[in-house]
Amino acid sequence: MAKKAKKLAKKAIQKVVEVLTPPAPKPKAKAKTPKESKIRNHLEKLRMQRRDAAIIWDEINDKDLNDEDLREIIRSHNFGTLLGEVSQ
Repeated sequence: MAKKAKKLAKKAIQKVVEVLTPPAPKPKAKAKTPKESKIRNHLEKLRMQRRDAAIIWDEINDKDLNDEDLREIIRSHNFGTLLGEVSQ
């Protein structure tokens, strides 16, 4: 009788332990890392070839801006041709 009670107690403890253990952590997606800006990459390539791209690059180099903010800065400088080229 005592052995049976001991076995039941062990099983109950194991079940409680199983319930109380947190689930295994899921692998985190790269959502926390900012995605690479296509416009920023394009401007970086063009900055040595075009003066308007160099002006924008100097302004945005150390800032963390998304693509829409970059487009707005290009519009504010009236660089329409550059805006058309980097927005492709």
